[in-house]
Amino acid sequence: MSNMSLASYQIILVMGGCFLLLGIIFILWNKREKERYYNSILLTQRDIKETITHEHERFWLHAWQIGGRISLIIGITLLIIGGILWFIAP
Repeated sequence: MSNMSLASYQIILVMGGCFLLLGIIFILWNKREKERYYNSILLTQRDIKETITHEHERFWLHAWQIGGRISLIIGITLLIIGGILWFIAP
């Protein structure tokens, strides 16, 4: 095993925690943006279908959710790796 210091493991854990927090914030922001969007649209024929089916052509509403999921995956992975490395460190 390489000679990584305890600070290196802590940095990995902090980065994992930051990504995890960022992912949660992105997902909550996405939820808020969707609610705001669906509450503010004018009810035209196309918009009624979007409101009922929640299928829309506005992909930016999914961007926050996708970014949040990616951040969650990265954060959890970093936390697991950092935790394992910290516990098996000499």
